[in-house]
Amino acid sequence: MTTPVDDTVRCGDCGSTTSTPFYLSPALATCDDCVRGLHQCSGCGQIADVTSLTDVDGRICEYCERAERYHLCDRCDILIRDGYLCRAHALDEADESFTCGRCSDIVPLRLHEPLHATGDRQLCPACADDGFKLCDHCDLYDDALRSTETGRDLCDDCAGRLDYYECSVCTTLIDSGTYCEDHRDDDDDIDSLHGYWYKPTPVFHGIGPRYLGLELEISVPPGHLSDRIDDTVDSLAGLGYLKEDQSIDYGFELVTHPMAYRWALDSFPWHLLDQLDRAGCSGDGNGLHVHISRAAFTGPCHVFRWMKFVYRNAPDVQTLARRSSSYAAFRDSERDSIKDACKGTYYGQRSSAINAQPEKTFELRVFASSLDIQQVQAALAFADASVAYTRDLTVPDITQAAGWTWPAFTQWLHTRPQYAPLTAELEDLACAC
Repeated sequence: MTTPVDDTVRCGDCGSTTSTPFYLSPALATCDDCVRGLHQCSGCGQIADVTSLTDVDGRICEYCERAERYHLCDRCDILIRDGYLCRAHALDEADESFTCGRCSDIVPLRLHEPLHATGDRQLCPACADDGFKLCDHCDLYDDALRSTETGRDLCDDCAGRLDYYECSVCTTLIDSGTYCEDHRDDDDDIDSLHGYWYKPTPVFHGIGPRYLGLELEISVPPGHLSDRIDDTVDSLAGLGYLKEDQSIDYGFELVTHPMAYRWALDSFPWHLLDQLDRAGCSGDGNGLHVHISRAAFTGPCHVFRWMKFVYRNAPDVQTLARRSSSYAAFRDSERDSIKDACKGTYYGQRSSAINAQPEKTFELRVFASSLDIQQVQAALAFADASVAYTRDLTVPDITQAAGWTWPAFTQWLHTRPQYAPLTAELEDLACAC
């Protein structure tokens, strides 16, 4: 006859026996009643009798309390690591403490004097030692100092006040010229970046007369301008050129020669946009402009219908364009002067939604820059489609069939598959109605 096996285990805490033990370790078992009073230590992660409450770390076990050298707040039973008061009581004595501008800890002045940083921040010593350095001009701590070619390290505020700017090839700050000392022999690297007023003889691509010229403002990560210029010029292969633009902090404006819409969809190096995006470039905060040849219009009445259509549908156009900007403003004064603009007797402001100042084009300035292929193609498609749509609008179309309205235009688009990028973008933006 065999002896029955005893499946009960004695609890290591209260001493009672249990058949369903909880093992805190291979050698230490606890019964159900005792384990309910245990919690996970926020310090070591072990399940234990966690009863000690800390200022910022939650509840901890006795081992962590000793190992981390916690001590009691001078006024209560809260455990703290540094100083004399817990966070709550330090707040009560704000005149005797300061809040670290990085970790937000309350630091008693009797323990540490604050270390002053840029942005009116006060730092505790631990944060000041972790990545912060003194600016060589203002003697304030900062965690993003910029190096100059003379060896000084400056915060952004001081670099701006002292008129420093980046070398055109790298991130080194300089106060004169175009290049830092290490790159003054590299002029050839950015010969392809022309001045703002550069305007070569246009080369027309595709079948006209409705030609479009793309201007795409692109920001480049600091220190990579030369490489991105080389990549872009190689991909354009003569289809366009690069210009400086004051509205771009660090980058360039990509300008194409005139292209027919269909030719642009088929022949523009669209992979370039993905390549620039993967390299960290962006269109954020910049503009995308489309020049439309004046020869694309059948006459002043066609220009009138087109401009009237764009201005009457400003909210929908701005939704499609992904921006409302003073650099592409829909001003009442411009809308009221459309008739004179069509006759060539009013040129308005360059920063209008439609810039009528160029001699041979109208500049549609409404779009936000982008490296998204569909968004850029949609901008070209809208420029081309809006001109094509308004070309044959008749008075009955306008007065009886609401021809100047956005729904009439989008309905017209659905029957013209060549404008698929625009239709897709409108659907993505939920304004194709």
